Amino acid sequence: MVVCGVAWPVPAAARLVVDHVAIRGKPGVTTRVLATRMHLYPGDAVDFAVLKAAEQRLIESDLFSSVRVFIELPIEEEVRRMYLDDKTYPVEVVVEAVGKLTWFAFPTASFGSGDWAGGLAYANQNVLGRDVHLLAAGQIGQSRSYAFIEYSDPLVAGAPLTYSLNGLYRQEQIRFFVNHTMFMQVPTSVIGGSGWIGWVLSPHTRASLGLSARRLTVSAVQDLAPGAIALPYNPRSGRVFLLQFQIQYDDTSAREGLRHGVRVRIKNELSDRYWGSDFDYSKFETLVELYGRFRWNYPSVIFCGIIDYPTSARGRPVTELLRIGGPNLRGYLTNEFNGDTLASMQAEDQAVLLHLRIPWTHVPFNVATAIFVDAATLLQRYPGGTSVPPPDVAPPPVRSKLKDIHASFGGGVRIILPGVAIPAFKVDVGYGIDVHAVGVTISIAGGGI
Repeated sequence: MVVCGVAWPVPAAARLVVDHVAIRGKPGVTTRVLATRMHLYPGDAVDFAVLKAAEQRLIESDLFSSVRVFIELPIEEEVRRMYLDDKTYPVEVVVEAVGKLTWFAFPTASFGSGDWAGGLAYANQNVLGRDVHLLAAGQIGQSRSYAFIEYSDPLVAGAPLTYSLNGLYRQEQIRFFVNHTMFMQVPTSVIGGSGWIGWVLSPHTRASLGLSARRLTVSAVQDLAPGAIALPYNPRSGRVFLLQFQIQYDDTSAREGLRHGVRVRIKNELSDRYWGSDFDYSKFETLVELYGRFRWNYPSVIFCGIIDYPTSARGRPVTELLRIGGPNLRGYLTNEFNGDTLASMQAEDQAVLLHLRIPWTHVPFNVATAIFVDAATLLQRYPGGTSVPPPDVAPPPVRSKLKDIHASFGGGVRIILPGVAIPAFKVDVGYGIDVHAVGVTISIAGGGI
């Protein structure tokens, strides 16, 4: 009997282990931050794959304009010690990096679609070189004014954890529209904060649990025509305690200020009397953002779905009423439509026309044009925001009809400063198909709290 066998050589375990990390250049962070971001500590085994993975993690942190992780040995000697020699060698891992400018202070503003606002924001993603984030923002606006501050640690040293704390004060006019015209508004104020703790499941995926505590004050209706009957809403003031859960996948990057990649978020919020809240409701949200790149074109599609329903007669706060219009449904008035069940889509293509620099500086910026199509349907299944319909108000049909779908199309201009805001300056002109109206929105750094 003849027995034949075939065997493939199996590489030996790596024989190099980390002795210490040496820093070269001006990374702007501490050695501890580098080790935490690389997941590389004294005593860990090292080979080429480990070094490459550590370098990639530093690149994904968005803290460095250039970075390299290596061992200062001839390549033949590295291979011999890693895979052939039986002896264990402690080695110096060299990190050669140049840190980015990680803080910015910039104005924020928006004008058009029946609203205006202006403010200032400060963001620092590497406070004191410790890889912790600080965001502070304030705004004064026609319908919304606020002050906000947030502190977060994206990756706790020695553990795959992240956490954040924030505080907020906001005054807002909750507007209600009828036939493309404002019918009434309800003044509100909110003060409070929230805290989150999360698990970093992978470089792109994390799950978080949070608790939010706020105090809501609702004032009497304003701007209601004499003799008119107010539209149904929840007039309750009180405490809002929320338990929150979120899972997010994000592999997007924006080295030129134009994002590409995929971002998916699933979020649930639950308020109930059993933990001291004066409101009972649940809110479930899904968000899918797809960003592509083809030469100088950056197409994107954003899908959003939210269900926000009351679970008792105490209901959902009026500030949690879902609203759309303006920047998120261009061609319509800001927050023109309201309800508790939302499905929306924004499709856009941005084309970069020019790469320029701000005069007398080394700061680059891009000039781009955009074309877009927006569509959304927003249903009101629970008029008044409670599980008990107001008197003389019949619950509307739940199924969406063609007339419930609002759509618009248009174009715009972008001036984009990489690393500062996406976009930094934005002008959009949209045509609302079902209202036969043109809406113009101008914003600096966009968005609002």
